Amino acid sequence: MPSGIDINSDYLVKLESISKTYSVEGGLKIDVLQDINFKIDTSERGTITTILAPFGSGKSTLLKIIAGLIEPSGGKIFFKDDHHKIPYITEKPSSFPWLNVRKNIEVSMNLKTSKETDIQSLISLVDLAGYEDHFANNKSVGFRFRISLARALAVNPSLILIDDSFKVMKRESRGEIFDLLINISSRQNLNFVLATTNLVEAVQLSDKIILMSKKPGKIIKEIHLNNKDRTQLNNHNSEIFTTVKAEIETAFEAAESLTTINYSV
Repeated sequence: MPSGIDINSDYLVKLESISKTYSVEGGLKIDVLQDINFKIDTSERGTITTILAPFGSGKSTLLKIIAGLIEPSGGKIFFKDDHHKIPYITEKPSSFPWLNVRKNIEVSMNLKTSKETDIQSLISLVDLAGYEDHFANNKSVGFRFRISLARALAVNPSLILIDDSFKVMKRESRGEIFDLLINISSRQNLNFVLATTNLVEAVQLSDKIILMSKKPGKIIKEIHLNNKDRTQLNNHNSEIFTTVKAEIETAFEAAESLTTINYSV
């Protein structure tokens, strides 16, 4: 795959004509992604971009391509920084069940240069202070997600990818995680790219929403929310939320993808 790093670029990541095709038995080919083009500019540092798409649209495949976990069938991808330092948090947050919170984070850090203060700072950043010696195996999904997030932050990335990790969280826990991501993004000048099927989740979290149609996944619209009142976006009865929701529905309806979008809160 043609790709590269350009430290002088005006973008953090740029995808050009990305496609992905899988071959199956009998010589058949399945197009998963088709002609994907988007970028996150350096002016968008400290923001959250959400890929909102139906089930089976290839959004997870797209995140894995950005993370370098799989190769696209065509197209180019460019980065401003080291693309080997783009953590990918899976749908089911991962942690080592035999290690406590502190040890889980330590394994993601450079042990030669890391300090105890660095580890404790990460623990505090994800609101796990006081739980350093707790083990993840009997904890909630939200707790395990915080560990995964701290491990991702440990490599000092400029971008973190999160793949539909919130759908199995309890409502209260989900709201706390949303607030945490928004605060970390702003305070650390860090970018998140999320993938979800949930319209409400996308509106509540995002500075920019990228709408993708069902398979083969194509980008059908970008919606910018960074100049919107976050309080109003969290109010499902507000005029702003209703307007954004209608804009999303209209775009998906035109692409015949509306019926597979999730509206749960």
